[in-house]
Amino acid sequence: MRSWPGVGLLVLHAMAAALAAIATDARAAPEAGTRHSWSASVNGPALYGRGQRTVSPPMLPSGNLPQSEGVITSVRWRYSFAATPPTYLQAYLCNAQRCVMLPQSEGKTDAFEGDDATQGFVFAFRLPGQGAVAPVLQGKSNQVIVGFR
Repeated sequence: MRSWPGVGLLVLHAMAAALAAIATDARAAPEAGTRHSWSASVNGPALYGRGQRTVSPPMLPSGNLPQSEGVITSVRWRYSFAATPPTYLQAYLCNAQRCVMLPQSEGKTDAFEGDDATQGFVFAFRLPGQGAVAPVLQGKSNQVIVGFR
């Protein structure tokens, strides 16, 4: 797990600023050891410049969560871009407590295990270096499926 200093405030700000952009998908099936799950997806952000962090709109559970402890057991993620991103793209999944560097465009992590399941997530992307990205790397979709008990 890798921490990304300063992203916590970006996460909270992005969550507050972009609540209207949330689209949820309740079709997620819980995994073994998980009693409940919620799923959310948003349009991915566009990356215009190298060396800049770009944060997605927040992904939050819709409505009230069922009676439970509200503790995350696992998180599945998926992100995509309109074109194939460069191999050196840095992608992170963040909640209010931490950011985790993602090794690929989809997968599963237990890094958020024990965190509050009612809190949302954002994706953060960065292309190392300086200067404009040409053509612009347009985000397509960001999705999380949060398993909790």
